[in-house]
Amino acid sequence: MTATEKKQQAARERLTKLGAAYQAAEEQLEAARTALNEGIVDILKARTLGPSEVTRLVPYERQHVGRISKAAGIPPLRERTVVSAKKAAGGDASG
Repeated sequence: MTATEKKQQAARERLTKLGAAYQAAEEQLEAARTALNEGIVDILKARTLGPSEVTRLVPYERQHVGRISKAAGIPPLRERTVVSAKKAAGGDASG
């Protein structure tokens, strides 16, 4: 084996090792993300904490916590109070 072939083989082995480490880290991240999302759903379903406090404690923005909650079928703490101007007028504006 020539010096160039040895360098190429060493480079392949290094990239294979680094790629495997990266894949393992991605799998750990996905497992942690799944566990965190399940915890958020459990806490919001039990109404132990509200979405604002959950947001302060996790690395997600408020909107993402809301998406997780909605996807899990958790009803909002309060019903909507704002009524569309179109609905309030008794129809649509198309005439």
